[in-house]
Amino acid sequence: MLREELGGTGPFAQIDRQPLAAASIAQVHAATLRTGERVVVKVLRPGVAGVVERDLDIIARLARRTETRAGWATALGVVALADGFAAALREELDFRVEARNLAAVSAAAAQDGQRVVVPRAHHDLSTRRVLVMQRLDGVSVSKASGALPAGDRGQLARDLLDSILRQIVVDGVFHADPHPGNILLLEDGRLGLIDFGSVGRLDSELRAALQRLLLALDRRDPVALTDALLEVTARPDALDEQALERAVGALLVRHLAAGQAPDATMFADLFRIVTPATSWPSRRSSRPPSGPCPPWRAT
Repeated sequence: MLREELGGTGPFAQIDRQPLAAASIAQVHAATLRTGERVVVKVLRPGVAGVVERDLDIIARLARRTETRAGWATALGVVALADGFAAALREELDFRVEARNLAAVSAAAAQDGQRVVVPRAHHDLSTRRVLVMQRLDGVSVSKASGALPAGDRGQLARDLLDSILRQIVVDGVFHADPHPGNILLLEDGRLGLIDFGSVGRLDSELRAALQRLLLALDRRDPVALTDALLEVTARPDALDEQALERAVGALLVRHLAAGQAPDATMFADLFRIVTPATSWPSRRSSRPPSGPCPPWRAT
């Protein structure tokens, strides 16, 4: 692959044949450049593009069939979800996209004092099927967390949250797959983010709406939170906005009363309210909503 993409292994003084990590699309090898810099080389698996396209065709067919047969699938927009997944996966097959993603997020990280490190790509050595980038020395947080004092874990968690929130609501380009295997505890005590094949991108209008949503949560304001939710979702023509506002207010009382802090459960409940909202009827309609029962009806 290196011969086909780079004309050979000339730029490298050494390459480990045993991969550091391997997954379904690509694998990563440790290497050293002629300059002495330690890097990693990410190589696309031969023939994987054809396999992916066949799988995506199956997903698209299933999504279209499900939408024609199930009301909940229409309410969720299963075809659109499948299309979005396909577009994201096709981007992961082109490492030039990942190199640009790294450049965008690392530039933002530099402005934030590099509390969370993003590896630098070597664009002159990166192609559609090969990506060469700075090597970060560390271990995944899933393996390192048990050895960290509680105070260090708390500070690292705050640093990671600050970094991800900044990427989402300020910069508009963010790591879309921050599972523990993609977060490293570095030897110098900082965190590092790797694998930028999957990123999210938000325009300025949506970022502003998300900022208003977080501010409304902080203020425990159900009216402002409802308005913000309707800005970040597809607002239906017929909607019982008063019922939605009451459902949001009940959620805030349930999760944020008596000094409680927002947690994952609260956001899961919030998404359960938003998901069927596209099928909520107006107050003038007696037709029940299609799809799953909205939480406000149960409460």
